[in-house]
Amino acid sequence: MPSLPSRTFVMQILRLIVWVVIAVALVKIAFFPTQKAEETLGVQGTFTLPTTTVQKGDIENNISLTGTVVRDEIKPAKATESGEIVWLYAEDGDTVGVDAPILQVRKTTEPDLSQPLAEGQAPPAPEVTYHDVYATSAGTLRLNALMGQSVQIGEEIGSIVPNTFHLEVPVTPDKLYSLTGLPDTATIAITDGPAPFECTGLKTVTATSGSASSEAGQHSNTGPQIRCQIPTDQTVYDGTKGKLRISGGSASDVLVIPVSAVEGRFREGYVYLPTADPKTKPEKVLVKLGISDGKMIEVKEGLSLDQEILEFVPRGSNEDDTDENSDGGTEK
Repeated sequence: MPSLPSRTFVMQILRLIVWVVIAVALVKIAFFPTQKAEETLGVQGTFTLPTTTVQKGDIENNISLTGTVVRDEIKPAKATESGEIVWLYAEDGDTVGVDAPILQVRKTTEPDLSQPLAEGQAPPAPEVTYHDVYATSAGTLRLNALMGQSVQIGEEIGSIVPNTFHLEVPVTPDKLYSLTGLPDTATIAITDGPAPFECTGLKTVTATSGSASSEAGQHSNTGPQIRCQIPTDQTVYDGTKGKLRISGGSASDVLVIPVSAVEGRFREGYVYLPTADPKTKPEKVLVKLGISDGKMIEVKEGLSLDQEILEFVPRGSNEDDTDENSDGGTEK
């Protein structure tokens, strides 16, 4: 039976042999591979852009936007002549109508004493005239003037807070373009208020932080807005929310395509025709456009029924056309 030191020596020899075998195997794998490199996978088949066809359909453009009820702009009341206030026709807090008298100013004009007087002639007396200041709008009078106060022409003697309101609705440019023009009227639904009613005088305005209504603390919205006048027979309150529903028109049995297929959405745009050779650049076609419902858009000119077009505007088309359209466009 071998001694213990002999066994230890044998185990060390075996361990050394194992490490040598592993090292040789790693060197062979690293520098002398026997396996063949896998073949590189290539693109199989032909890639084609998705297409769609021009169809006939009915389209209706109605948009609904949330806005805020805002009191009409406060109008200043200014003195129309210099002098002393000698009469008040209205008090602070009174309701006044357009052209209603507010107060009266007495103007005293001293005579011209530069010319010599004839012997025994009495000097002329000062000329006294009276001038009424009228309200330029209807509403509640906020008077900042007192009896006996001296005022100068153009000086603000108060203001008139109107009792009329309008709805102001922030709107994004894409919504404005989709309407292709504002109608004269729209429908307002006031939250927890009266039944939906019609508002008039739709127009677009640009509200800024320095606007008159902003300075009065009436709203803080900035950017494009749609404004619609609320009828005087409707009871509304400043600051309440309301929904404005605008009908942008409708069309029946017209040519329609997906909005994704059009580059440009307002009055005219471009669509792209597929080509037999995928390496060839798609043909660009100008089309006249009508109303859109956000998903489909009316085509008035430029395409025919069942004509095949690309379903999506090719990527990079805007960049490719930069030089071609560098002179800009004009509204049609």
